[in-house]
Amino acid sequence: MKREPFDPVKEREVIGMYPSVDSVELAGMIGIPPFPRMYRPIERRENFKMLFRGERPYWIPVCGWFGADTNMFRPRQQADNYANHQAFDGGERIDYRKLGNVLVGWFDIELQWEEKVCGATAKPGVTKIPDINYWEDYVSMPDLDQMDWKAIENDNTEYLAGDRIIQLGIQLGFWERLMNLMGVAEAAVALVDEDQQDGVHRFFDQLADVYVDYIRRMKKIINVESVFFHDDWGTSTGPFFSLDTCREMIVPYMKRVTDCCHELGIIFEHHCCGKAEKLIPAMIEEGDDYWYPQPSLNNVDAMIETYKEQPITFAVASPVMTSDMSDDTIRKMAQAWFEKYKDKGILLTMNIDAIAENDPSKYPLFEDTIYELSRIAYQDAE
Repeated sequence: MKREPFDPVKEREVIGMYPSVDSVELAGMIGIPPFPRMYRPIERRENFKMLFRGERPYWIPVCGWFGADTNMFRPRQQADNYANHQAFDGGERIDYRKLGNVLVGWFDIELQWEEKVCGATAKPGVTKIPDINYWEDYVSMPDLDQMDWKAIENDNTEYLAGDRIIQLGIQLGFWERLMNLMGVAEAAVALVDEDQQDGVHRFFDQLADVYVDYIRRMKKIINVESVFFHDDWGTSTGPFFSLDTCREMIVPYMKRVTDCCHELGIIFEHHCCGKAEKLIPAMIEEGDDYWYPQPSLNNVDAMIETYKEQPITFAVASPVMTSDMSDDTIRKMAQAWFEKYKDKGILLTMNIDAIAENDPSKYPLFEDTIYELSRIAYQDAE
């Protein structure tokens, strides 16, 4: 069926508002205000899915935390979301300023909020598992029956309405969880120490069961269409572990999670900070659908070319835009970006890697220009 031609007036018409997020703390602010919903020839969720079906979308899909084609969903009833100050849901405002910076997540671990990185990690000096071979003596797997699933369903009807992809965020994946429970150095040693690997395998085996159960339960009450799975594999200089170690110790368990997602028709995004490009073969083997690599640490253009025939794609950041740039300069930057990536099958995301230099107020014009350019370029696709 022939596509609706691009209409520059109609497709900039505001037809509604996407809801605010009142219970999240990011970048020094509590809550995210509502933002306008523009007319689109098809739903944003459908355009997003087209890319992952191997079809030419109507425009280059946009991923990210704010204003994207994805609607971030992290219910407060999952303790990690609450402790990370990232309750992306439709519930009442949470006054994090009164609660303090240390809250308790899964495994009853104290997580300390760090405003500069907009996230939480294990409170310094706290070690839940001193010996991974006997982890069952120190911690128990989260009991999902104790979560208020009815509240999750009832509280989020309005928040999850609309035309965007519902993206379920899961904090603390396999490696991040092990680091938080053991300490970074101790967890790294446990991955390669033959005397500890069996304990790690037993722990990850049961943890995979929890993640799979969590996703399945959520899918029954919420139309989850994507999962955003946190597991940072890199530092600023390279991976925490080798590709071989990743394949042996992590990939089998991540694959169980991605297999579950794909069985349920869910797109899987691996959120992985750090310089982790050497581990892309592991991401492919475990079934990741896409990854947003930090542009300052990874050679994004090289990986797009290297893995163009593989079942993985990448989110590409916008360039750094400073406050002194004119609208004409922004549009020219968008034109150059589009010409470079228009046939690469990638997603667009706002550059948060250079937040100190970036002027976020310039990004909407950049994204709007990419939308227009791609709508026109792709409108004759069948």
